[in-house]
Amino acid sequence: MTTHAKVENSAEILDRLISDYGPSKYQDIVRAMQWARHLRRQEEFRQIPMAELIERSLLDVVDKKVTVAEIEKYVKEDQAIEEKMMSKRPEKTHREPSEGRAAKEAA
Repeated sequence: MTTHAKVENSAEILDRLISDYGPSKYQDIVRAMQWARHLRRQEEFRQIPMAELIERSLLDVVDKKVTVAEIEKYVKEDQAIEEKMMSKRPEKTHREPSEGRAAKEAA
C-alpha cells in the first residue's frame, strides 16, 4: 500500500498561516512589504521577481525569522541611503512648455 504525503508549496503554507493569523496580521503585512523592499536592495535578490520576494518576506515575518526591530533598523538604513543618493543627484530645471513657445514666437 502506498501512502501519498501532501506536499505543500510555500504559497499554500503562506495562505494557511495568514488565514490563521492573529490580530497583528495587517501590521505584519506592512512589515513584510518593508522587508521585501529591503531584500530587493541586496545583490543576491535583485534578479528575483518582486512577487517571490513578497512571498518570502511574508513567510519570514510570519515564521519570526526576522524581528520587528531588525526590519525597522534596515528600513532606517535604507532611507538614509536613499536620502544620500537623492542629495547627490543634480536637480533638473524644468521649463514650462509655454515658455519655449513664447520665446520662439517673440523671436
